[in-house]
Amino acid sequence: MATPAWNGATNGQLPLATQINQFLGTHAITFVYTGTSQGSSTTLSGSATNSNGLYIAQTFTPGSAQTIQRWIFTLAVTGSPGPLTVTIRPDNAGAPSASILSTTLVPSAFVPGAAGQVSVPTAQTALTNATPYWFVFSAVGDASNFYAISRTTAGSGASTSVNGTSWSTQAYGLYYQRFDTSVIAPLAHTYEDTGARWTTLGHNANTSVSKLSEYNTAQNSGALQSVRSFTYSGADVTVVS
Repeated sequence: MATPAWNGATNGQLPLATQINQFLGTHAITFVYTGTSQGSSTTLSGSATNSNGLYIAQTFTPGSAQTIQRWIFTLAVTGSPGPLTVTIRPDNAGAPSASILSTTLVPSAFVPGAAGQVSVPTAQTALTNATPYWFVFSAVGDASNFYAISRTTAGSGASTSVNGTSWSTQAYGLYYQRFDTSVIAPLAHTYEDTGARWTTLGHNANTSVSKLSEYNTAQNSGALQSVRSFTYSGADVTVVS
């Protein structure tokens, strides 16, 4: 995932014309809708695997050629770890390849404290029929700050690694749903600059936006993240929190 060459302001320095280049440049944006389900494993076991010092992966094999741009995982966060990196990869002899098809960083603010579904956009990824692939959660956090990746009752499918290169198969699967690029309302995400910025939109029963979560890769290091909720009176927004 390439970070755009933004030229931010410097503390104590007079403004420079080049500091507005992020507004003048081309920023490719993809509108990610709910889409149509193209595969899932959703029977939760009640257990989870933690990201502290461990790469966690799940294999899947499309039953048809398809292009994917949205996933749902069941996740929980403890403490304040750095963003959780999710990559989509080809298979290499029954394990995740080092080759990466897409990358998305999921900030901790987007993940609930108790296990819950988290929608994650990816770059549009073309998958080949009857060909195995993997999604991989990179190791992040420590004993007090980590993500819990929910398992399913499947007796296989998951693999783990302490270094991201040598993998051990596990007797469980991971929860996931994957969705194609169908323009089926409502709008679920926007995905910009190959994932350097993305948003999630939650909706109420009237399909009005009730929650907006925003993620931006910072210019030098780290990230900016915000989550806002909207309260309505009829069709009017009355509270933003």
